[in-house]
Amino acid sequence: MSVNKTISHLRQRGFTIVELLIVIVVIAILAAITIVAYNGIQNRANDTSVKADMAAIVKKFELYRAEHQVYPAGTAQLSNLDLRVSRNAYGSGFAGGIHNLIYCRVAVDTPPTQFALLASSKSGTVFTYSSATGAYTEASAWHHDYSHTICNNAGIPQAASTDRDILYLNNNWAPWLP
Repeated sequence: MSVNKTISHLRQRGFTIVELLIVIVVIAILAAITIVAYNGIQNRANDTSVKADMAAIVKKFELYRAEHQVYPAGTAQLSNLDLRVSRNAYGSGFAGGIHNLIYCRVAVDTPPTQFALLASSKSGTVFTYSSATGAYTEASAWHHDYSHTICNNAGIPQAASTDRDILYLNNNWAPWLP
């Protein structure tokens, strides 16, 4: 009789396979929720970094214009502005990853008096700033393949590739951009 009580007592201490499966499913659901929440937080952080970079670049462009009456044009002038970006916050970008930060200048203005700044975050959100309106906009994607098309659609007419500066091209940042 005492042997049967001991065996019966041991069986009551363990978990059934169903109980273990329920615990595993609950842990998996909690892990999935946590991963989704973390990705959302990370995407918002990347978007915030890109917007902060754009705001800093716009301020430097406006300071340059206050001093020189025009916006900067070309590598020589841009490299003297001490521009900085949070490289890890930028996504694959436009045109299949060829560009993710573009500075467009109005083609008919020499020297430039209007510009647009376009940037793509890791979240896939594309941010645009236009000096003509002074407004920032965002979109879930940018569907144009070439930088001149992107600039034209941002309201900055392009006549030649010299009317824009691509700060990120083919997986490389501009050499003067730390």
